[in-house]
Amino acid sequence: MFKWRNLPKGFLMGIVELVPGVSSGTMALLLGIYDQFLGAISRIVSKYYKQALAFLLPLVIGMAIAILTMSSVLNYFLQNHTIPTHWFFMGMVLGVIPMMIRISNVKAEFRIIHFILIFAGIAILFIMSMFNADALPASNAGMAAGDLLKYFITGALAASMMLLPGISGSLVMLIMGVYPIVIYAINEFTSLNFTVLPILISIGLGIVTGVLLASKVISHFLKNYTYLTYAAIIGLLFGSVFAIYPGLPASGTSWFLSVILFLSGLFISYIFGKQQNKNDTP
Repeated sequence: MFKWRNLPKGFLMGIVELVPGVSSGTMALLLGIYDQFLGAISRIVSKYYKQALAFLLPLVIGMAIAILTMSSVLNYFLQNHTIPTHWFFMGMVLGVIPMMIRISNVKAEFRIIHFILIFAGIAILFIMSMFNADALPASNAGMAAGDLLKYFITGALAASMMLLPGISGSLVMLIMGVYPIVIYAINEFTSLNFTVLPILISIGLGIVTGVLLASKVISHFLKNYTYLTYAAIIGLLFGSVFAIYPGLPASGTSWFLSVILFLSGLFISYIFGKQQNKNDTP
């Protein structure tokens, strides 16, 4: 029997996954279903697939509803208020870090190797941000074979990261320069513009592949190398700010909006993280 009580939980996971910051993995942790979520994904290709499907399908439907209904809002802000929107994303990302430091038990568990991993994560994303070209407008998204392969790989990486508490799949898409394109494509699809289907199919296939391949690997690392995994997540979160940073606002109004949205993002993520303290870590 399908667990339809998971439908609203999936909706919440879908909303936070749209915004680069709090991941659906974090939301699953806050909702108390993280272990079941990860376990069900790893069992979807086993003899227990029926039980896994009964748990996952309502979550997936809820996430799909959230993504289809909320993408137009995000598309509007990305197209018309790019810099303040990215400052909001930076606030969301940085606001997750106190939660990760808390559940990582840094003072008691971290050694030199953990801090090396943190600085490695920062360095990798800093270097990546230096080579990021200026993104083309989302409406000019390419659909050549090379573009579709990039969307597929991005989808696979994003799906792998969204399973971790701390890093959202949309953050990975933003770092890879694909996030505005995906939001635009979803928005166009809901407006019955089916020319964007190749983009969505490529991303979708990548997401399915990433989820199926990564769930067991992530489960293994979280169970056997928990604090090393957390250290890597913290480094990637800090480093992702370099990839998200859109530059300084150009006007007084833009400055005001950017600062307010940055602080709002910090506050929202911090509150999510504070609530997590009431639940057990995975």
